[in-house]
Amino acid sequence: MSCLHLRPELLDPGPSAALRGSLPTLHQVLSQVELLAVRHLVVRILEEVPATLVQASLFGSKARGRARPDSDVDVLLVFRDLPPDREPQATHAESIAHQVAELTDVPVTVWSVALVDLESGCRTPMLVDAMADALTVWCWPEPLACIDFRAADALHCCAALLGSVAEGSVEYADARAIGNLPNATRRARDDIVRLCTALLLLRGITRPRRGEVVQECVRLGLIRTKTDPAAERTLDWVRNSFGPDGRQDDGPVAPPDVPEQALTEFVEGLIERVAEEAAALRGKLPSRGTRRGIRV
Repeated sequence: MSCLHLRPELLDPGPSAALRGSLPTLHQVLSQVELLAVRHLVVRILEEVPATLVQASLFGSKARGRARPDSDVDVLLVFRDLPPDREPQATHAESIAHQVAELTDVPVTVWSVALVDLESGCRTPMLVDAMADALTVWCWPEPLACIDFRAADALHCCAALLGSVAEGSVEYADARAIGNLPNATRRARDDIVRLCTALLLLRGITRPRRGEVVQECVRLGLIRTKTDPAAERTLDWVRNSFGPDGRQDDGPVAPPDVPEQALTEFVEGLIERVAEEAAALRGKLPSRGTRRGIRV
């Protein structure tokens, strides 16, 4: 590994350095090399990315103290303002993270957001959870407060999820038409996860991911399977497709043990259910102005 050099003020921050994170906590969850890599990353972000950084925080499994040996060191970058597509600043930050990872052998990654993404009606569940987990590495002038997930956020995310599923229906049909069953199968699986995620978000539940989303919907009785064997087999297929640990996104996805028509009807039923529940929730809220789009 190459020798890592940091500016002295990051090793012994003075009043103007604004490096006021929970250092004892960071020392508990990061090794010395990981901590130096993260600090080096923040220095370069401050110096090289053409945007005003407000806060840099550790989040994810490392911040929660539940990291596996192969877990990334995830850093959330909150900028004062970014273009709607987050570019070119997000790509620039990712490039810096890649260079730091090569230099230090620490798999550091970044996620760039803007302050507007923290406003009610723009929050994603992943961002809410990231802020809840966050251990501040650098901030100016003060650490940002945690944010909660509100009904307006749920509606905004559900609209984006339903849009993704609509695109998925076309992709699924096109893939089957040309005989690309692996792509069609994966798309169907992912769209079911998106719809189950929407059902949970409408109830303010943000934490489950991947197969856990389906399991939580069944546990809460949001999807009843006892009277619908095809639905039960479909949901078992979705859960099992993420592997024994529930985290395997990239592996092959075997086709479900249900007829194609039953799978289509199941997805269409979920779409209708999400749309109806979202409309009911929207009717309970005061009307508000539109927000700019977000990525879900």
